[in-house]
Amino acid sequence: MQDRDSCHIYSTPDTPDPYSSPHEGPSAPPLELMDRATEDEGKDSGDCGIKGLHPLADQLPEGEHNDSIPSQTEWSSLSISEHVAREALVQYTANKCCYRIAPAKRMVVQNLTPLNTFRYLLQTFTETRETFPISEPYNGGFVDSSDVAPAPAPWAIVVDAPPLFTDCEMHIPVPHTYSVQDCPNCQGRGKNQCHSCSGSGKRRCTACNGTGWQDTSNQSCLFCSGSGKRRCSDCHGGGWQKCIRCSGKGLLLYHSELTITWKNSVAEYVVDKNFGFPIYHLQEVTGKEIFSDENQVVYPIVNFPEPTIDQGSESCIAQHQMQFASSSRILRQKQTIEMIPLTKVDYEWRGKVYSFYVFGNENKVYTEDYPAKCCCSVM
Repeated sequence: MQDRDSCHIYSTPDTPDPYSSPHEGPSAPPLELMDRATEDEGKDSGDCGIKGLHPLADQLPEGEHNDSIPSQTEWSSLSISEHVAREALVQYTANKCCYRIAPAKRMVVQNLTPLNTFRYLLQTFTETRETFPISEPYNGGFVDSSDVAPAPAPWAIVVDAPPLFTDCEMHIPVPHTYSVQDCPNCQGRGKNQCHSCSGSGKRRCTACNGTGWQDTSNQSCLFCSGSGKRRCSDCHGGGWQKCIRCSGKGLLLYHSELTITWKNSVAEYVVDKNFGFPIYHLQEVTGKEIFSDENQVVYPIVNFPEPTIDQGSESCIAQHQMQFASSSRILRQKQTIEMIPLTKVDYEWRGKVYSFYVFGNENKVYTEDYPAKCCCSVM
């Protein structure tokens, strides 16, 4: 439903300082203020790192939230006209190779029934930090070990976070974690026994198949001089090969690498009123945003006129709290409610009654019983 950007960053850490992420109070606005809120979505604050997050919800001036709940009259009102419904079906059939367009143009519309529904969306922006051992060939020089200074804890390393609700990954070498050790692959020798010749420097002659004799005569093989073996081409007869891991140095420089992962996780709840319309189709469309709430943590919606939204909100928030409480830090949450237009259209064609649904701001169509389908095949 939403576009999400991602990035991978390799960076050098700033001077270690404590990483702060204060916990704020409830962000859901009081019910008595909902009717006074304007539809202004607020302005994007742009790039917002750990040092400069969006203002907290209870610190925003009036008008920064779009949390005006529409009246029930608006929910149950028609969002399209007969003309729009007809045009939507015409467009739908025009894109179907097996649908004839005549019923869409000449149908007799009998009834338009508004079935508008709601979609609750929770976005949770988290940060996770993990360290992994990294090694590279040691070519000499200064080693920034723990003898220089204590290594900082993962959450003590200060970095700039990406824009809110954007997936991103950053890799940072941790200061004062470097050490030099023998390469485990070659035990510090810088070379390993050749696997092709098992260290002998010679391999079986392929010309005589190791017999030392030519097949057509009683003469010794010209390629191996009758020995049945030839110099190993992999190690050039030396029996050893340079260790790939340490590039023949015999030593590796180890350090810890901090991997920081920012992830935007989405939980969704759609009100299903069991009107015969498959609600998974609503993933294809957008609706009208009627409520928006953003804070470091948000709290469940209460007393929404559609009761299942309260339950869906509580379930989504609890799910994310359980999912991220132990493994990540929640930096920001945002919850929105959309009203999705959904209209059932009953129409008559050649004495029979059929129906279709028009849904979303895009006026997409869903139908199961279109009366003029033809069979076609691709040869």
